[in-house]
Amino acid sequence: MGRGRGVPSLGTSEARRALPTLVKEASSRQHPSRSLTDNAIEIRPRGQEGSASLVPTIDIEAAEERIAALERERGELEEDLEDAGIALLIHERLQSTSGKRLTATEFLNIIGMEEFVAELPQR
Repeated sequence: MGRGRGVPSLGTSEARRALPTLVKEASSRQHPSRSLTDNAIEIRPRGQEGSASLVPTIDIEAAEERIAALERERGELEEDLEDAGIALLIHERLQSTSGKRLTATEFLNIIGMEEFVAELPQR
């Protein structure tokens, strides 16, 4: 067992014989690991490239939760970045004008959203 990458590795025949024990051990885990590979068992077919892994369900669920949390955080950061960009635009505009208002068309063009100009009501 083992291929030097830190993840235990079994051949398919060995994995087939050990499967009931492997599944029992994987399904008995009470706490998720920090990484999907911490408790994984790699299964390699003889004479072929590639492999499959047996990973405890608790580790998969925890990884999915971490991914969802990171995606939410990324979305929040993108919104914060957009807000900061608009604030910077307004600040720069106030510094460079005598207080003249921007039209909606000018604003959309400045922030790179020209595609929405056509949707503005015509006056």
